[in-house]
Amino acid sequence: MYLGTVPEEYDSVVCLTHLDGRPLMVRNRRRAWEFPGGHREPGEDLYATARREAWEEAGATLGEVRVAGYYVLSGGHTTVVTHALVTSLEPLSGEYETVEVRTFDRLPPEQELSWSDGLYAHLLRVLGLPGARDQSSSRLA
Repeated sequence: MYLGTVPEEYDSVVCLTHLDGRPLMVRNRRRAWEFPGGHREPGEDLYATARREAWEEAGATLGEVRVAGYYVLSGGHTTVVTHALVTSLEPLSGEYETVEVRTFDRLPPEQELSWSDGLYAHLLRVLGLPGARDQSSSRLA
């Protein structure tokens, strides 16, 4: 994870969304709980991608979108990590891959997340965002 920088090229954006001091996550119909995010559309900047994905997947309107950094998967796929306060929520339309949206006091256990690599917990802690579990429950330190 490269904190505080933005790559010249990237494929997708994830947004660590929070509402009322709690992480707001979506349950993907094919995976599990995750933060809204997805592929960048042609012509979009990272802020537009974060806002579009939050709206499509969570029915969320975002306040200021802030960049945290980025990570690169072993295959070269680059994802920009952002975070934002949710300012309003609308009911899901049903036309996207999300089947549920909810807030949590703390992140769900790793076996209930789409990815059990500890990255979400690590990012929440590093960024001082609500919902991080203690370090002993995460594989990233």
